[in-house]
Amino acid sequence: MMKIKGNKKRNVLLLSILLFAFMLIPFVSVLAETISGDNVIVESDETLEKTSFLSGSNVRIDGDINATTFITAANTEVNGTIDGDLFVTGQNATINGTVNGSVFVAGQNITVNGVVENTIYLAGATLKVGSQTNGSAFLAGQNVSIEKAAVIEKDAFVGASQAYQNGVINGDLSSSSESLSVGGKIGGDLDYSSQNKADFSGNSEVAGETTWKKMEIESYKDSRAIFTTAILMQVLFSIAASLVVWLFVRWIRPDLWTNLAEQITISQLKALGFGALAVVVVPIVSLLLMLTIIGIPLAFILLTLYGLSLYVSTIILAVFISLWFQKRFSWSNVQSFWVFLLGLIILNVLGIIPFIGWILGFITVSFGLGSIILSILNRRTQIKSI
Repeated sequence: MMKIKGNKKRNVLLLSILLFAFMLIPFVSVLAETISGDNVIVESDETLEKTSFLSGSNVRIDGDINATTFITAANTEVNGTIDGDLFVTGQNATINGTVNGSVFVAGQNITVNGVVENTIYLAGATLKVGSQTNGSAFLAGQNVSIEKAAVIEKDAFVGASQAYQNGVINGDLSSSSESLSVGGKIGGDLDYSSQNKADFSGNSEVAGETTWKKMEIESYKDSRAIFTTAILMQVLFSIAASLVVWLFVRWIRPDLWTNLAEQITISQLKALGFGALAVVVVPIVSLLLMLTIIGIPLAFILLTLYGLSLYVSTIILAVFISLWFQKRFSWSNVQSFWVFLLGLIILNVLGIIPFIGWILGFITVSFGLGSIILSILNRRTQIKSI
């Protein structure tokens, strides 16, 4: 089970980068269906059937949108039904309607009161959650409040300065904050770090175990600026370097990346299996070759190709993600560069989160190596059939 430690308040930065990454496409206006203006309103008797990108000073949705929805506005209010995921960035956002998917919001003041079918992801200054969700909640902000009306069926993860839990969490609560107040119900375990022990009211209830770790505030503050700058530089450098490699190879072989990514599309399990096997076997074979002395040159060549394959695995999976987005949301008219950049940002941001990043890293290199191996095998089969 993933636990949030004290230093994981940096997820405010990571989640914000990830959420803004999803908003790159509307900003560059690469989609045909975009609604923009000072005041954008989807009336209560109106229904939008396609993936929608809404932008303006004020955006209000009283009607229904039967697709994934992206909103960037100073003030956002959703009162209708979103039949898909909802992505919002701006200053103020209020979600009162129903979202039959997950909710991703980055802003200053965020309130979620409606029904959310899947998971809630929020990053901002002031967060208020009074929603009923069948998923989990990931909340990163200055002041985070889980209201009395809130019902979170799974787990809640909170990173904040001030955290308040007054609702119902049927799973575990993992919290990292300077202070924590508990006045609601926690159906699982409570695992938290704070400067002082949590304030439990008479109505509070924790069904599982309670674990507290004292937060070293001063040491955290001293290292926070350096740490977040290093994280940001790492993400930006990794993205820039991958873009250079992607563009150079595409200039030489325009169809190479797509051909490799399509190997994953055709057979995900086969690509993952071959790749995972190669991750383990190639270093062992190289070591055995070195022991033969005469095989040392071949071992170095094999390890060099292995290292290059590991590096380009992120690019291959980012291309696969871009192809999936284009197919899933019918983005056939989207410039491939922007969708690829979106996939690259997602992988790099998730890759620096502890535990998640380690698992994602193994999956990424497995898919990457697997796609290369399948491409070579298919090429050999084609040559033999000639």
